[in-house]
Amino acid sequence: MAENNRIFRIIKTIMLLNEPYKHWKAKDFANYFDISERTFHRDKKIMEELGVPIYYDNNLKEYKILDNFRFKAPNLDQKETEAVLLAAKEYQNRSFPMKKELESGLAKVYNSLPEFLKNSMVSYIKNYEIISDPFVDLEEHQQKFEQLKKAINNENRILVNYYSMSSDQTTERKLDPYNLFFNNGAPYLYAFCHLRNENRIFRIDRIKDIKVTAEDFVLPDGFSLAEELDNAWGVEQGKEELEVEVKFSGRAARFVPEYHWSDKQEIEEIKGNEIIFKVKTSSREEIKQWILGYGAEAGCCSQRI
Repeated sequence: MAENNRIFRIIKTIMLLNEPYKHWKAKDFANYFDISERTFHRDKKIMEELGVPIYYDNNLKEYKILDNFRFKAPNLDQKETEAVLLAAKEYQNRSFPMKKELESGLAKVYNSLPEFLKNSMVSYIKNYEIISDPFVDLEEHQQKFEQLKKAINNENRILVNYYSMSSDQTTERKLDPYNLFFNNGAPYLYAFCHLRNENRIFRIDRIKDIKVTAEDFVLPDGFSLAEELDNAWGVEQGKEELEVEVKFSGRAARFVPEYHWSDKQEIEEIKGNEIIFKVKTSSREEIKQWILGYGAEAGCCSQRI
């Protein structure tokens, strides 16, 4: 999420610098995006690495961009356009914190299409329906997302009152917010928790209130959410990696191979209506509930969970 915000901010920065009669200093960008000047200079460095010709005019004392640098409309073919519109439609139906911005961007993509494609796209999209799984309604949590995005972008610590479902208690915690992500229709924050002195995952709808502090934190070098969640079945992170082996039979033996559950899974077909499913995970309770959901069609675990 934080990386996406930076991409959108860089695109908007280029658009602002292309506007005539506007004058931009670092503090102006900081005020416009509600970020720190330090964050702007990080954005500027990324822009330079991407080949965007941004520079500081020492005479005018402002940032400029070369006059011949302009965004070009994307030259999408029909299949690429279909993919973009379908992806947007899926996220319109799901738990997504930037629905208004998505609808605005979708309208711009649609309006940039040649006339012969517009009509065919309307009928094409109507012929597809995406059924969403249950999800958390994010409408009442928009302010939390804005506060978290600001804290992540500026690398500011936050204070939260967090309700824990497992303990049925609300505690105050100081967090270093690293990343926002979604899993099974629910929004989560991945952060370092100073109360527990370890990285933890927090459901955003269980955060009662947020205060962004003036304290800075430093994101660990090489941090990757994908690597942090590599052993997780869902969002649960245990201390110990388990090697789980399950024998599925009947309908479950036909259903389970239809999905990619984990990058660490192996499936062995032992006879017509039976399979052995093997996986490594640190999510003891989550995989336990997943297995129990198949009832009598799942059994013979080689690892007690």
